[in-house]
Amino acid sequence: MGNETTMAVLKEVYKDYFRIGVACERITERFTSHEIGNPAKEALMSSQFNSMTFGNELKPAYNMGYQSPEATEEKLPFVINPSAKAMLDWAKEHRMPVRGHVLVWHSQCSKEVFCKGYTPVTIPTDPEVLKERPMMKMFEKLDPVCYVDRETMLARLKSYIFSLMDYMFANDYARTIYAWDVVNEAIELDDKTETGLRNSYWYQVIGDDFIYWAFRFAKDASLACAKKYAALYGVSEGDEEGIRALCPKLFYNDYNEWQPQKKEAIIGALTRTTAEHGSVIGEGLIDGIGMQGHLSDNNNIEEYIVALKEYAALVPEVHITELDVKCTCSNRNAEYYQAVFYKSFFEALLAAKREGANLTCVTLWGLTDDNSWIRGANPLLFHGDLSPKKSFDAMIYAVTGGDLGEPEEIKVDLSDRFIDFETAEGAEALKPEDVGFKMRGFGEIVIQDREVHSGRAALANERRFGGWSGISFDISDFIGQTIHVKAWVKSPALSVTLNADVNGSEPCLSEVSTASGEWVPITAQYKVPNDVHSMFLFFGTKEEKPDQFSAVYVDDVTIELVGMEESFEEKNNIMAIRGAGHLPFCFVTDQEAHNGVGHSYCVTRQEKDATVKFNVSPYIGKTVEVTVYVKTKDSQIRLGLDGAVPQLLTEAVSTGDWTELKTTVALLGELTSAELYLETDGNADFYVDDIFVRPVKAESENF
Repeated sequence: MGNETTMAVLKEVYKDYFRIGVACERITERFTSHEIGNPAKEALMSSQFNSMTFGNELKPAYNMGYQSPEATEEKLPFVINPSAKAMLDWAKEHRMPVRGHVLVWHSQCSKEVFCKGYTPVTIPTDPEVLKERPMMKMFEKLDPVCYVDRETMLARLKSYIFSLMDYMFANDYARTIYAWDVVNEAIELDDKTETGLRNSYWYQVIGDDFIYWAFRFAKDASLACAKKYAALYGVSEGDEEGIRALCPKLFYNDYNEWQPQKKEAIIGALTRTTAEHGSVIGEGLIDGIGMQGHLSDNNNIEEYIVALKEYAALVPEVHITELDVKCTCSNRNAEYYQAVFYKSFFEALLAAKREGANLTCVTLWGLTDDNSWIRGANPLLFHGDLSPKKSFDAMIYAVTGGDLGEPEEIKVDLSDRFIDFETAEGAEALKPEDVGFKMRGFGEIVIQDREVHSGRAALANERRFGGWSGISFDISDFIGQTIHVKAWVKSPALSVTLNADVNGSEPCLSEVSTASGEWVPITAQYKVPNDVHSMFLFFGTKEEKPDQFSAVYVDDVTIELVGMEESFEEKNNIMAIRGAGHLPFCFVTDQEAHNGVGHSYCVTRQEKDATVKFNVSPYIGKTVEVTVYVKTKDSQIRLGLDGAVPQLLTEAVSTGDWTELKTTVALLGELTSAELYLETDGNADFYVDDIFVRPVKAESENF
């Protein structure tokens, strides 16, 4: 780790704004890279953070005592697991406030607790499926025939929450645990329930209002325990304010919480009333909303802040509970772009705080990249050796105003690709990552020789555990370019899709039926966005049944550069101001467009030498055909190659309307940069649109 005496301290830098928390786990015989039990990691946590969340130890699966002698059909006791106890003791000893996570969750909650006599009956998996995927036995769903009735399940839920609260108060943890996530991830729009609630066992057994009852029980239990154990904490029986201060804050917590439709469903769940009771918010049962914040460094920060402000207007507090930021860049600038996002994100949080949003805690979901739940995405503030990353500096700079500098210049390779997954004779066995392919989500991809389209090898993704998982491949060199992609695919699924992984969305570029069981080609032409740091495409499937995740085989993948298209419809564009003397004023406008729809680039100037240029450096070493459309009242339009001695490439007489300029130019390999300029013979304003740069290929370059 770096010199701690010179490291800034996060909790001190943010002390006037909100707590800075960290998620952690206890070292066990099986998991040795966790935090509690590692003195160096404990020291780093103590020095930098003033809140902690247990990653797993307080989740229902590890503490619901349905096997305890105290358990009855209507009584489900809390039985603390040893790791949770050890972590609570560590937190109390080190005066580290704890966010309790979590009381009610669909995941990591034993199926037994929903069953009569705590004895599950599952719906058997198709034997043919089990032959191929034995692990599916673990995911068998409960047969509703074994469910307890609603009233019994409510009694179990109440007894568990009351038992848990009683344990925490009786064992002197009431001033350690300052908040609880009462309900976690109860919304899942893809389940298509009427109210947007996840079709979980909680929902199936209790109904729509299980969220209300979880909060009702948590509120009642915490207040009852605060009164019962007030004397233990030096609070008198009549001190109502002191008793309320002992009660933990109660939160609803969810992911993708900034997405408009999910946000609407979350708010709906917390404000919904029934004939039997009011709403969670209406009855004052909730103290805050937890926004998990599992983000990527290309997420829309403004959309997140809008959601934060809406939640803050509904409840007393907002916490960001599980923040991490995946690196999307695939080159050596990955940590730089991640840091830029962290800085912008925290600047936006501070602005929202100043504007009145009561954000009171931000928790990082982990300490070091090597122990993150999404290893490989490197989403946190510290390396595995505990040294701070640029993202740590970024969080400091969001308050102090420091500068992260500029990214390193990266040379891209725009050459066409053909990947057949074959290993050259005598070479070391080829791995998918050697040719830019990796697993998206959970599962495994391998190069194998059983199912091939041609040659002796093809890529296989036979182990998939979700519809969003699949074979992903890197096309980051082609950012801002249009490419043509072709591959041969085979799958027992109804169809295979080719999708882009864009800022959390998954636009489908192409789909092909694979019902024949044979190898079929899938093709797509795609304009890669120019405002991203990296870009991946992936192969997915469409299935006959919702719980099927069929194998996918891929072979003979071709990626061909079509060219660069600039129509000024994206956030960024390739144009820049040219000249060191008189400079133009430039902006994107919708007042003019070459095809009558969309935008163009307006160049407003007072002097003739106030001109513009556009960058074609990625094409150095290639011969390119360039087409550009210009509209101006001047008489002559010129297109040239900029440099110490500018080179005129072509010129055209202005028609007064959109005028085409077209030329071919060899961008010699010795150039360090290549920029084309546009100028006219006067000083009238002009508009630029539909720039096309296409490589001129020799016959031998075509596949």
